[in-house]
Amino acid sequence: MNILQSKDFLAGLAAVLIGFFVIVTTSGYGFGTPRQMGPGFFPLTLGVMLSLLGVVIALGALRRQEKLPKLNLRPYILVPFAILIFALLIPRVGFGPAGVATVMLAGIAEPDTRKLHLLLLAMGLVPAVWLLFAVGLGVQVAFIDWSF
Repeated sequence: MNILQSKDFLAGLAAVLIGFFVIVTTSGYGFGTPRQMGPGFFPLTLGVMLSLLGVVIALGALRRQEKLPKLNLRPYILVPFAILIFALLIPRVGFGPAGVATVMLAGIAEPDTRKLHLLLLAMGLVPAVWLLFAVGLGVQVAFIDWSF
């Protein structure tokens, strides 16, 4: 198997790249000393540690090569779409219908989910969350608003 198809190697490479980006970005800040830390001390130290951890993870890929799983785009499309639908529906129909639509849309991102389970989840979760926000935190949001 090609090492570039190893998920450990790619994860290690991503950590090294992010750590290197942090190192380059914060290199202009004053480092200071451990007793008198400058603004760059903490982020630069974390960037170095992340890069070193990434190297260790990438080297571990040489010993154990686990292939990347097949990419499933369905959740990456449906979950943001569900959030968008919630944002568009809440001022028009209220928290209840918008919440049920969001739970149902986000739930079908997993193909094996039963629709009845999603509906039962929505019927319990949406009123509980509305009570938390409307009653507990005092957020002014109607549960049902058919004013369009």
